[in-house]
Amino acid sequence: MAPKLTMGEKLKDLRTERGLTTKEVCSLTGVSENIYNGLENDIGRDTGYSRIIALARFYNVPTDYLLGFTESRITRNVELNELGLSDKAIAVLLSKKQSPDLVSRLIEHPDFTHLINAIDVYVRQIASPNIEAVNDMTRIAERGIEGMFADASSKPEGYADAMRFMDETVVNEDEFLRYRITERFNQILRDVYREYAAEYAESAAKRSAPMKDMAEGMLAVLDRIKSGEVRVDSVEDAVRLMAEEMGINDDDIE
Repeated sequence: MAPKLTMGEKLKDLRTERGLTTKEVCSLTGVSENIYNGLENDIGRDTGYSRIIALARFYNVPTDYLLGFTESRITRNVELNELGLSDKAIAVLLSKKQSPDLVSRLIEHPDFTHLINAIDVYVRQIASPNIEAVNDMTRIAERGIEGMFADASSKPEGYADAMRFMDETVVNEDEFLRYRITERFNQILRDVYREYAAEYAESAAKRSAPMKDMAEGMLAVLDRIKSGEVRVDSVEDAVRLMAEEMGINDDDIE
């Protein structure tokens, strides 16, 4: 997850996105340059709520965004019906049974809209008439060529290849569209995975370290047994030897 921005960083981002100078912002909002510069530099925040409201209205973001209570720039008074989601879909999102950060990253991916549109084409069978028309034309051509050479004692060179090509040209709509959807989703998944891997590489390594140490300890014991360095007469002896290697005492095992 991306680190949270300070109020000053948010104000600076909003200002530079609009290509404005601090003097221009102050002129348009009525906030003094001294106070505004202090806010952008995260000093002197005790400026009065009215100025925060003025800046939030100017940049069209919620005051909660500037104050750090949310990382969303979208105002709270956006009507839910503008999203076009059903009540059940909204309830699923509000339940937060899934990671909001992951949902956001999937939706924000530049190829997400193409994925949803591809699914829409598939489930509503929007492409069916066109695909079927192309398949019909291919079948007509195939039968025409077959009829042309039906009575011929020998087929011309390339005949078999041409017929095989036309057979392969016929599109299985279900397989073709599902393949395209799967490939698009896989690309999104790979991109999001790389984002998480880059952000959480260190913590992931720390989490896996104990298991790695345990596996190496078990392999070391097996190597000692295999080389004859130690002798075990039962499975229980081997387990206890491995436990000892990993720092586990008998009480922990029993």
